[in-house]
Amino acid sequence: MRPRAAHLALLLAVCLLAAAAGAQQVTVIDAKGRTTVLTSLRFEDHPYLPLSGLTGPWEAAGTWSELEGRAEVKMPGRSLTLSADNTFCQIDGKSYNLYYPVRLYQGELWAPMELFTRYLIPLWGRTISYDEKTRRLSLGGLPAGAPPPQAAAKGSGAIEHRAIRKVVVDPGHGGKDPGAVGPTGLKEKDVNLEVGLRLKAILEDMGLLVVMTRDDDTFVPLSGRTALANREAADIFISIHCNAAPRKKRARASMRGSETYFLSLAKTDDARAAAALENAAIQFEQPDNKTKNMDEVQFILWDMVQNQYLTESSDLAEYVQEALGSSLPFPSRGVNQAGFYVLNGAYMPAILVESAFISHKDEEALLKKSDTRRKIAQAVAKGLANFARRHQMKLGGE
Repeated sequence: MRPRAAHLALLLAVCLLAAAAGAQQVTVIDAKGRTTVLTSLRFEDHPYLPLSGLTGPWEAAGTWSELEGRAEVKMPGRSLTLSADNTFCQIDGKSYNLYYPVRLYQGELWAPMELFTRYLIPLWGRTISYDEKTRRLSLGGLPAGAPPPQAAAKGSGAIEHRAIRKVVVDPGHGGKDPGAVGPTGLKEKDVNLEVGLRLKAILEDMGLLVVMTRDDDTFVPLSGRTALANREAADIFISIHCNAAPRKKRARASMRGSETYFLSLAKTDDARAAAALENAAIQFEQPDNKTKNMDEVQFILWDMVQNQYLTESSDLAEYVQEALGSSLPFPSRGVNQAGFYVLNGAYMPAILVESAFISHKDEEALLKKSDTRRKIAQAVAKGLANFARRHQMKLGGE
């Protein structure tokens, strides 16, 4: 084995051992007193159990699709569906927030302990108790009137009263994808990156943990951006962009201003155009498909769980846009909705900020200035803080 390959193999082995370092044994006792021993691992210091453990004591049958990253578990008359890197599961078609993502580790799906100790009660139809000290998981008889966990209702304010601790900041485009290009050659990807890094610094000063989808001139696939946010179990997803007018000379001369989007069906031609512009980045991922039928792609992939964050995403967009409108030398175009691919699949409030029209010569000139980029970042952070106050949520370590 070559030295470099040997080094990489050793590094991978160390990483795998580190992830499994917290391995413990959990004893599952079924209603008839029979015992099964399962291995429990800790991911980000939270206990997980393998989904394969359901096939024994719970008398379940499961199927796993490696292509879709999805597992389906069947019990008599009931069903459970989970996906890798997803914080949600579905029980009999209803969505439940596990708050910790399902993990794919060494070819097997691992679910947070809460799935086994709480969320399986309505699925299994019997009591379940877990003793953390002895690590014994007991499957008892019928529940003694204990209410099942509540499904996440559409537009129910699912994050109300929770803290915002982790934010994913997504500087749009990057690497081989320059994004829109201004009249004098200013590249959108460069503006987005500086704004994103400045926003990261401000949010960290507010006590928040910030994860960047990119922190240099790197290309990141659109789907990989929200996948990262889901994997990190982030509380908020913010994608930073610049807008651009169609190539018609009249439109490029007149269209200007900032606007903030959330994911939903586009209501206006301008919204559809903005989404088409940003979605065009998929051509760098799939050269054969390019932007073919993007509307279908966006909404075939749209999962019903995302709908529950529609209200929060819309609210967050309102507060951010209000701050942008009052802080920047650009006219405010308000809040809009459209089918942005990068927002698709985000299991958290998610917005896309179009800070200005890079295609407009005056706004391009302003976007070249670091002071303008600083003001954009400050406005987004201010909007997030106002959103948190509105929803009575703590920010970071408050």
